[in-house]
Amino acid sequence: MRAERREETAAALRERLRAADAMIDVPDGLWERVREPRRDVTPVTAHAGGESRLRRRPLPMAVIAVAAAAVALVLCGTWWLVAPSIGPGTVQGAAADPSSGSSDAQKDSGPITLRVHNVEKACQKLRTLECALRVARSPYEPYADPGNSAGRTWHGDKLTATCVVTDGQLVTDEKGVSSRRWYRVEKAGGGGGGKGFEGWLPGVRTRNSTEVRLCSGDERPPGYGS
Repeated sequence: MRAERREETAAALRERLRAADAMIDVPDGLWERVREPRRDVTPVTAHAGGESRLRRRPLPMAVIAVAAAAVALVLCGTWWLVAPSIGPGTVQGAAADPSSGSSDAQKDSGPITLRVHNVEKACQKLRTLECALRVARSPYEPYADPGNSAGRTWHGDKLTATCVVTDGQLVTDEKGVSSRRWYRVEKAGGGGGGKGFEGWLPGVRTRNSTEVRLCSGDERPPGYGS
């Protein structure tokens, strides 16, 4: 893929250079004047010692402009050819690292894995009922409603998230962090007797840094927009 990308960049550069070359208006007779012997140096008699020094006439502005344009094209072309192969850790626009949330591949990606986060340090190593976090049936119903429960999860658990809504019930964790983001998640039943479930995890119960697509209307639970 890197070789193909480099070839595509080189082809695009060649097109840009040809277009830029066609836009440069070369003054009439420039190349003939360049090939002719220098006539812009005239001797000037110095002081009484008989020594002479040379005085050079300034170059025409047209020659200076053409030379500056040529240098700029060479520098830009060199950067374009080198940039795609700087190194695997370099982020360049749309060709960024696939782990970055800004790439197009991430926008079209499927489910991602979320890690549950409990801000209460005393509960981060315990899997007791007191330390369980609720996965709700709906992000549009009160989180504390006893009937709004799809399952339990604990700090460090991994859940599969398919999409996110950003207009759910406002939830505030024990540290005062609030969010209306809710992730549609599911967890398969584990071999150790753990039960699987599908539901909605409040955004404050994870520390996700990966872009997740917005849920479509069909993926939202009843109660949306009511």
